[in-house]
Amino acid sequence: MGGSDFKSALKDHYGVTLKRFLKVFPIFAVMILLLFVTKSDYLLPLAIIGMFGSLISAVGFYARLSLIWRCSRVFRTYPMEFRGPIEKMHTEKRARSRLRLRFAQQADQSTTMLAKSVLGGNGWPAGIENGVWFAGDDPFGGAAVVPGTGELLFMQPNEWVLSAKERESAGEARIERARRAGIKKAVSYR
Repeated sequence: MGGSDFKSALKDHYGVTLKRFLKVFPIFAVMILLLFVTKSDYLLPLAIIGMFGSLISAVGFYARLSLIWRCSRVFRTYPMEFRGPIEKMHTEKRARSRLRLRFAQQADQSTTMLAKSVLGGNGWPAGIENGVWFAGDDPFGGAAVVPGTGELLFMQPNEWVLSAKERESAGEARIERARRAGIKKAVSYR
């Protein structure tokens, strides 16, 4: 997959997200329906598990879709540019899909970015050290596509508060563009 082809990456991620949801949600829905079809009190624990499972899978589905949608807004607003190599900082222990990285070509003035893998993959995507196709504005964040794998990453400055002065002095045009892309404010993702 070509790295700058973000439309096919978005399409692939929507498809994978839907497939993952459809693998799990119907099983939990059947667990709930069995209680009503059989009218057996013995199936109540199974229905409770089904209720929690369907709720968790629906929330995860929504979270992934909203992150893909955020990446789509960034790609529609900013042009894609290749940035590399990537300097890997580290991954967060509690959420291995959150990566800290820096664009190595400008390591002295570059912001350390907190990148979130849209599909929640564990660890670093294959080939990311060579660079990514990035769309966005460093003080606000952006989105990236990893060449070869086509993995989507949503990025924000790691220290959002510390880069506030840089965002405020960015100029009205850059601030308005970041607002249109949905990256003017910090995004909380889990």
